[in-house]
This record gives sequence, C-alpha cells and structure tokens, in this order.
Amino acid sequence: MAAPNPTPPIEGVRGGSSPPAGAGQRPAGSGQRPAYQLSGLLFVLFLLIVWELLARAGVLPAGAVPPASRVAAALWELGASGEIFAEIGRTAGRVLAGFALGGLAGVLMGFGCGVFPGFGRAVGTTAEFLRPMPSVALIPIGILFLGLGFGLCVAVAAFACCWPAYVAARTGAGAAGPELRDTARAYGLGRVESILFVLAPAALPQIFAGLRTGLAVAVAVAVTTEMAAAPNGLGSFILEASMAGRPERMYAGIVAVGALGAGLNALFLALRRRALVWLPGTGRP
Repeated sequence: MAAPNPTPPIEGVRGGSSPPAGAGQRPAGSGQRPAYQLSGLLFVLFLLIVWELLARAGVLPAGAVPPASRVAAALWELGASGEIFAEIGRTAGRVLAGFALGGLAGVLMGFGCGVFPGFGRAVGTTAEFLRPMPSVALIPIGILFLGLGFGLCVAVAAFACCWPAYVAARTGAGAAGPELRDTARAYGLGRVESILFVLAPAALPQIFAGLRTGLAVAVAVAVTTEMAAAPNGLGSFILEASMAGRPERMYAGIVAVGALGAGLNALFLALRRRALVWLPGTGRP
C-alpha cells in the first residue's frame, strides 16, 4: 500500500491547488458608488415630487413656495438667457479668490504654529480671539476700506475659510508620530528636510479636510456678503428676486448656489485624489 504524499500541491502548477482565496472576486466597495449615486438621485426626485404635490394641494403657502415645476421653468429661462450663468460666474470668481487667499493663509499659519511651538504661542491667542468671530460682522469694516463688490466679498470669504484650514493644518502638523521623526533623524535629515519630506506629507490629509470645509464656508459667506453689499452675484440675485415677489426666481438662484457648491466640491475632490494618490480611500466623499 503506497504511503500518502505529505507534500502539499504547489500553487500555480496545473492541477495543483485551487485558486487563492479572493482570486477573481471584485474588490470590496466596487460597484457601490453607482448604486449610492442612484439612490441619492432617487431621493432628490422623491423630494421634488413631494414639493410639487404639496404646493399644488395648497399645503404650502403659494406666495412663498411655488411648485417645483415653476422653479424648474424659471431656471430653464434663466439658463437660456444666460443670466444665471453670468451670476454663477461672478460668485464663483469671488469664492475661488477668497478660498485661495484664506486657505493659503490658514494653512501656512496653522502649520507654522504646529511645527514651531514658539510661533504657536505667539499667534495662538490672537487666532483664538479672531476664529469665533462671525465673518459677516466684518462687512461694515470691509465697506469702509474696500467699498462694495468684488474686493469686499473676497476679503470676507477669505477671513471665514481661513480658520478651518488653520485648525486642520495645526492639528496635522503633529500627525507624524515619534517613529517617523526618529526615522528622519536616523537618516540624517535636517530640520528643513524633515519639515518638507516628513511633517508636511503627514499633515496633508488633515489639511485637505480643513480646506474642503473652508471651501464650503467660502461659498456660503460669499453669497451672504453679496446679499448685503454687492450689486451682482447669486446672493444679490436671490435677494432682489425675493424683494420683487418672484419666488420662483429666488428658488432658482438657491438651486444655482447648490449646484455651484457641488461643482466646486467635485473639483476639489478630484484635486485631492491626485495630491493624495498614495492614501487609500481618498476618492470617497
């Protein structure tokens, strides 16, 4: 009687063993994003139908909440005439300029405070005094120095989005643990090299999270400032439509603000995916 062969079959040899576990299977999470997006669109469609039915039934006040179909018609007319795109362009320019200035200032200040404790102690008290201050409270001061329009909206949006970036960058500056710092010293990296090649890359995920929050803040604050002190832009358009008693145009402007915010967020996520390609899951919202 032949003794059994104790040698296990070698993987990869024809007739040897079954494929390794997980081979040929789809990676976890694949195919979930289209389903997630479809469910989100269906939920939006459901809300629009409910809005239409409630408005048609008279449950919602007719003078304040028109049917969704009337808002869609107004949005179509504004798009066909190009009026809404012009207002979106003005607001987007102010948002991006404010975000660039405020985001850069917040990242540099926050990262500097986290890396250099002395600088952090010197700046921290002033930053914590200014950070909770409502940005719209600065509009009257901004009018004195900048007047109405582009410069004022950019300055107020920059002030508002600076602080999320500051907090995130200051927190991210400590993301590199003692192991990474010890490794940098073991390889003979100097102070500047450690900051550039160890501390800064470790802080990037936190920084991008703060910048993403700051971008949303910049959109909200820019539109609010346009309502108060700008002759054009989506904020001014919404306020004028409300005061003129044209709610369908007002809601069309609000929809345009949401579309602008969603578009800028999508562009930011694409930039984050490229910058953090080494970090798993950066494409997820």
